[in-house]
Amino acid sequence: MSWSPSTPENILRLVARAQEHIEVLAGNIGPRPAGSLAERQTMDYLSGLLLQWGYEVQREPVAFAPSPRFNLPFLIGALFLGVAGWVSASFPFFALALPFLFMILPQWSRRWVQRRKPTLWSENVLAQQRHGISEFAPSLLLCAHVDTALAVPLRNKRLLRLYSRSLDILQRFAWMIFALALLQTWGWQVADGLTMAVAALGSLGGLWLAFLQLLPLSKASVSDYAPGANDNASGVGVLLALAEEWAEHPTEGNSVAFLFTTAEESGLYGARQFITDHPEWMNRTEVLCVDMVGNGDTLYYVAKEGVFNPLHTSPELQTRLRLANPAIQPLWHTLRSGDYAAFCQAGYRAIGLESGGKSLTDWSYHSVYDTPEKINAERIAEGLRTLMAFLEDAKTTSSDVFPAEGFSSKMVRPPAE
Repeated sequence: MSWSPSTPENILRLVARAQEHIEVLAGNIGPRPAGSLAERQTMDYLSGLLLQWGYEVQREPVAFAPSPRFNLPFLIGALFLGVAGWVSASFPFFALALPFLFMILPQWSRRWVQRRKPTLWSENVLAQQRHGISEFAPSLLLCAHVDTALAVPLRNKRLLRLYSRSLDILQRFAWMIFALALLQTWGWQVADGLTMAVAALGSLGGLWLAFLQLLPLSKASVSDYAPGANDNASGVGVLLALAEEWAEHPTEGNSVAFLFTTAEESGLYGARQFITDHPEWMNRTEVLCVDMVGNGDTLYYVAKEGVFNPLHTSPELQTRLRLANPAIQPLWHTLRSGDYAAFCQAGYRAIGLESGGKSLTDWSYHSVYDTPEKINAERIAEGLRTLMAFLEDAKTTSSDVFPAEGFSSKMVRPPAE
């Protein structure tokens, strides 16, 4: 390739291009719920650019279930938290199980969301270089989701900050109730005032969690969704900048495809539909999903997802990302997920890339404040440098990573920590 990842002028140009795309998506088009007119307008925008750059573009239908108006597992968790403290003396095992319930609650919630029956239709956009589309599956698939999330139904910035830490705070309440029940089980005499105070905190936390679930029950309009500048116009913008650069400087012997998915926010439906439609890609193609790379203070690769029996991403891709950027850090998703998880579950060598750090609890996440003004050019630049170095390295590693006979679809898990 004629460009180098270390060329500052090239990085600055690509950052500017990525920011232009982010402004179009999050500023001009705005919120992009899966299946909406705004999302279709976005897919038209992507397809037009990719065709202009010489890619073969396929728009593939996706059946999906819209984002739920409330989350049943979290409502059950709110009920347990609200009553556990009051019954800790009579039913101690009920209270003793509470913190473990809250550990698995996000994981349970994600499974529940993903198993809902599809009722609506949208589409993915897949772009491949014309010279390779009919020959074989590409060696690398770069993926980013287009749709935006239902915004947290709070506008006050202090309440949004409290919301962003809700599960951490409620987990502490759960452990307090656990400790109280444990003392009572051992026969300790616990002061009535302490028992009532702990139970009241649990009830308050349960009401807060139930409030967050029941508040958005009314029918949502497009304006109730986040503009999605960071989540995930940033990922889409970065991949569009790379797609334009890759089209101008293709590499012999190494092919890259770009996938822009729908309905990630409502249950990874776009990624899962792509996997169903392209079974032949699994033994040939690595997947790198780019999500939320426009804010924060650190660039991460997702190492695993979930608390119990966690899903691990590809150790090989973890190593290559660390070689591409020695400053990159591993991230364990316990509260969130992404399209990478669908690919890992299907047996792909896949990984997620995102920025974060302290800003992960910032009030702009999944809110009406996730606008282009929040995008950090330095984070975009670091993401682009990392991806360009990763792509440069892929030229020499693709033949080693994928021998002629392919590789096993069984996930390779790293040693237990």
